[in-house]
Amino acid sequence: MPSHTLCLASFDVGTDDLRWWAPEILDRYPDGFYDMHQQLFNDVCQKSQPEDLGGIALDNVELIKFEPRKFHYPSAAELSKLDGIVISGSANAAYDQDDWVVHLRDVIRTYHQQQIRLSGFSFAPQIVAQALGGNVEKNPPGPELSVVKIQLTPAAQQYFKTEKSAYSIHVHHNDGVTKLPANAISLGTTGVTQYLGWMLGSHILVFSGHPEYSRDPWVLEQMMQVERRDHLVPAQLIDFGLQELWKPTDYIWQTQQQLRFFLGQFQLPVQQPISSTQSPFGPESLH
Repeated sequence: MPSHTLCLASFDVGTDDLRWWAPEILDRYPDGFYDMHQQLFNDVCQKSQPEDLGGIALDNVELIKFEPRKFHYPSAAELSKLDGIVISGSANAAYDQDDWVVHLRDVIRTYHQQQIRLSGFSFAPQIVAQALGGNVEKNPPGPELSVVKIQLTPAAQQYFKTEKSAYSIHVHHNDGVTKLPANAISLGTTGVTQYLGWMLGSHILVFSGHPEYSRDPWVLEQMMQVERRDHLVPAQLIDFGLQELWKPTDYIWQTQQQLRFFLGQFQLPVQQPISSTQSPFGPESLH
């Protein structure tokens, strides 16, 4: 049975937000999202059998931390040794004009041209879409948070080679992708958020779901309490989110698909791409 170790760059663009937003999270995870993601991957590796990962016995995932907010990126030599890049969540918007956000969009375009494997959560599908000609904006219905059920598109089912039609995961976003880049395929929808992730070629797979929150919902609970205190999110939505917060999710399944992506096991099906302006599940519902 072949075994493997993945080496991934962790593009941490959210830990600095935690220092002012919910610093108690850093008591549990001193290195913020880097720690959350390393523990997530360790956990899923331990709980996965080779048949869960396309016949590969994945021994370990090594994350190497980079900080785009400080213009800290892999060198060409470092990049050549990586199996791909994971982009964390962020309180910034993908369309912001902060210098580091503008530069990250430029870097993403370069990586896209080089076919570097890109993945990540929440902010990741937004910043990659914005960089590659898609559109990101405030969600007209408002924020979406806590546990949701994502209905997979038929193309996503074919991509993942799964009969699963839906899966549950934690989300936490105010913005959403409202237009996909050219030739991108929608992962799925909740009916509130139109695109809960998307795929492009064999080198981009980005998720709106936060498996690190699903592994430890306490993290999202701290954020939601601050949002209630500071009136950042309607109290009724926070109450609903807290009721849903501890429900079981399929975070292990989502993370296994991400690991299989980095192992090079996925290709987009040969078919016409889903329209970037119309939901595959009926009337358009923007986020």
